[in-house]
Amino acid sequence: MIGTIRGSRPTSRRAAYWVAGLSAAILLVALIWGEELRFLHSSANMAAVARTLRDGVELRDQSIGSLSFAFVRRESDQVYFYRGKTGGGDGYGYIWSPARRPSDVRHLMGPWYGFRDDAHQ
Repeated sequence: MIGTIRGSRPTSRRAAYWVAGLSAAILLVALIWGEELRFLHSSANMAAVARTLRDGVELRDQSIGSLSFAFVRRESDQVYFYRGKTGGGDGYGYIWSPARRPSDVRHLMGPWYGFRDDAHQ
């Protein structure tokens, strides 16, 4: 009986590692998809803020829809929705730019672009 219990420990340990790894993978996917879903849910409210924000005005610590922002700032015909820094230290967020495509960004949909760099701080 003791030999059977000791013999099953490596299998239990492997199962625990497998469950932990699977849980970490699910959490990572949820975080990535969660950001995209929160953006989709929030983009209409963000666009309303972008349309009414005057040039040079900056809003600090704003929650819009399902997202929170360190700042929201209009610069000419573009509005920057700065989320914060990633674990790697890069700044990231969204740009609302209906007139033109900003440089060094990823197109998301319509007038929305995503950025991940320190240039927009």
